[in-house]
Amino acid sequence: MGAFDFQLGVVDEVTFNTAPVVSRFFEYNSPVMPIKAIAGRTEGNPLRVGSRARRQNRAIPFFDHGEGTLPFDAMDKGLGFWLKHMLPHVVTTGAGPYVHTATEGTSSESMGKSFAAQVNVPFHPSGTDQAFTFSGGKVTQWSLENTVKEMLKCELGVWFAGMTTATAKAAASYPASMNDFHWGGCVVSIGGGAFDVTDIKIEVNLNPDVERPALRGNTAAKEPTPGPLEVSWALEADFDSLAQWNRVHATTPSGLSASISAVWTNGASSLTATIPAGRFDEIEHGGDEGAVTQSFSGIGEFDGTNSPITLAYVTTDATP
Repeated sequence: MGAFDFQLGVVDEVTFNTAPVVSRFFEYNSPVMPIKAIAGRTEGNPLRVGSRARRQNRAIPFFDHGEGTLPFDAMDKGLGFWLKHMLPHVVTTGAGPYVHTATEGTSSESMGKSFAAQVNVPFHPSGTDQAFTFSGGKVTQWSLENTVKEMLKCELGVWFAGMTTATAKAAASYPASMNDFHWGGCVVSIGGGAFDVTDIKIEVNLNPDVERPALRGNTAAKEPTPGPLEVSWALEADFDSLAQWNRVHATTPSGLSASISAVWTNGASSLTATIPAGRFDEIEHGGDEGAVTQSFSGIGEFDGTNSPITLAYVTTDATP
C-alpha cells in the first residue's frame, strides 16, 4: 500500500455505538484525519505527604468521544446516505431517477439513527494501513456552500461515542460515473424569482445533547438526544436594487421574510435546498467603484406549515 491510501467509509448502525463493517465510501477533502479522538481523564488530587506533584496513579483514563468535520464535494450519487442523518424524515418517490426528500421530522425520528465511520491513515514512511473506526456517529451540524467557479461543498460536523484501532481496513469501492454538482448548474431563487448570486451558504445546526454519560458500569456515552433546529443562510450578489435592503429594514413582520431556494442540476440528477421562511437580518455593501456588491444573511424559521429546511435529492440511487 502507498502513502496516499486514504479512505473514508461509513455504514448505518443497527444498534447505537455498535459498528458493522463499513460499506459506503466517500471521497473527502483534507485534512487527512478529519475526526479527532478525544481522550478523557477522571482524576483526583488528594493531599498526601511525599511530593508537591500530582500522584501518578490517581487518574482514570477513558475514551470521551470523537469529533470532527467531514468535508466533501456533493455528488449526484451517494449523497442520499447522509440525508437521514442531516434531517431525519426521508421520503422516497419515483423510480429511476428516485427523489429522496428530507425534512425536519420529529425529535423521535432522530433517535435510533447513527452510523459508524472508518478513516484509513497510513503510517509514514512505510505506507502501512492503519484504520481508525468510530462508532455511535451523529451529524451535529451541516452546511452547503457554492461560489462561482467552484464545486458544491458539503461539510458535516460529526460526533462519535466510541473508537477502535483494532478493526481492519475495509476494501473500498465507489459508485461508477459519479459527477459533481457545481456552480454552472446552480439557480438560486428569492421569493419565487430567480436571483443571480456569486456565493450561497446554508447552515443547519442540529444541536444534539452529546453530554449524556451515566453511572452504568462503563464510560460509554448514551445516544445523544435532539436539540433545537437552527437554520441560517447567507448570499452575495450585485447590488442591483433595494429589494434585499428593504427586506432587512422592513417595518412589518411579513416584510422581513421570503422563500429562499437553490437548485443544483447535473443531467437528470439534482439537489434542491428550500427555506420557505427565510428571515432577512443583515446586509452590507462591498466591491469597488465599478462593481458594488451586497452580502445579506438571516435565518430560516418555521412558517407554521412547512419544514424550515427541505432537501430534495434526485438521483439514480434507489435507496438513500
